[in-house]
Amino acid sequence: MRFIYSLLMYLLAPFIVLRLWWKGRKLPSYRQRIAERFYLGKRVNAKVDVWIHAVSLGEVIAAIPLINAMLSKSWSVLVTTMTPTGSERVSTYFGDKVHHQYVPYDLPGVLKRFFRQINPKVGVIMETELWPNLLFQAHKAKVPLILANARLSESSFRGYLRLRFLFQPMLNLFNAILAQSDDDARRFIALGVKVDLVKALGNMKFDVQTNQISSVPFRQLKDLWGSDRLVVIAASTHHDEEALILQHLKRLQASIPQALLLIAPRHPERFPTVIKLCKESGFNTGVRSNPTSISKENEVIVLDSLGELLGFYGVSDYAFVGGSLVPVGGHNVLEAIAMGIPVISGKLVNNFKTIMKDLADAQAIQMIEQAKELVDVVIRLEDDVAARNQMVANASAVLEKNRGSVAKHLEVIGRWL
Repeated sequence: MRFIYSLLMYLLAPFIVLRLWWKGRKLPSYRQRIAERFYLGKRVNAKVDVWIHAVSLGEVIAAIPLINAMLSKSWSVLVTTMTPTGSERVSTYFGDKVHHQYVPYDLPGVLKRFFRQINPKVGVIMETELWPNLLFQAHKAKVPLILANARLSESSFRGYLRLRFLFQPMLNLFNAILAQSDDDARRFIALGVKVDLVKALGNMKFDVQTNQISSVPFRQLKDLWGSDRLVVIAASTHHDEEALILQHLKRLQASIPQALLLIAPRHPERFPTVIKLCKESGFNTGVRSNPTSISKENEVIVLDSLGELLGFYGVSDYAFVGGSLVPVGGHNVLEAIAMGIPVISGKLVNNFKTIMKDLADAQAIQMIEQAKELVDVVIRLEDDVAARNQMVANASAVLEKNRGSVAKHLEVIGRWL
């Protein structure tokens, strides 16, 4: 079966490169460093203690506290990603503190070269990124593999269960599967993973670090747009969400004069589209990449930058986290909570069910079904300071209660070193 899969991957390789070139029309970084995806050109020529794979931006953010903990132990770390946004976050956050490159495509010969060259003492794959040849070649090279912060939603589990004959052997190539919750652990075991390989160590996303950013540049921007204005940030938004929110911005402004909306689209290739949408909707629009466009006259500012969400949460009064009003599955709300502001989310959050349930049960987050409710919630909480403060306190309590997963992961990984 793996032979047939590998043959198909080789046949598809030219089309995959063409797809990268096509995507590069909107985001040029897709056209850069293509050779790395075949482990050509740039090579890591240093000892690697830990290879950690975080496929995209979300996984990179979750892995940052773990990587920082590894660096504090002077471990040599190679971080691989798949997407340009994930790569950008690694480069801007860590600089030359870690080795970094794109993960090679799932081709046997390419991956054999990759593992022969880097020869890590242990491999850590974030969440649920399963590629047959990647796992097989690592196993063949005798690299111990750990699936960290592992999650398996109920819907994904049902899909995997239908193909259990494929996934069971792959999952049992791991030396440890460190699940986010007891429910995730039970689902992995139900797929046929050996019981002694699975441990529930909690979710590393709760260990979000806020002391690594400087507030100075964000305070300077706040001075430009007006430090006394109420600021609502719509973060990690997807197609349609911006339009839905903009429809109700005038009502927010009518109730709270000078209210400012920050919009941070999830994908950088959508930056120009969102900027155009805001302007065509009749709003005075500034853009993060052009500070001269930011002023007290702005009604909307589009954050066309990467890796700055924590800083912008710090100068906002309310946060809406996107991918939750449209069927995307939601995004991480814990960064906003860690910055001590009220958080609002849609209800389409299948990717974060456990976290969102814990927060909702603790009355630590506001869940909405329609964009108009976002304005309703902000207006209501502005009128009820006690309720707003209690919501923030409840959220902070949930965050603190669930911290500590990184230390538990580090202990397990350290055993292989």
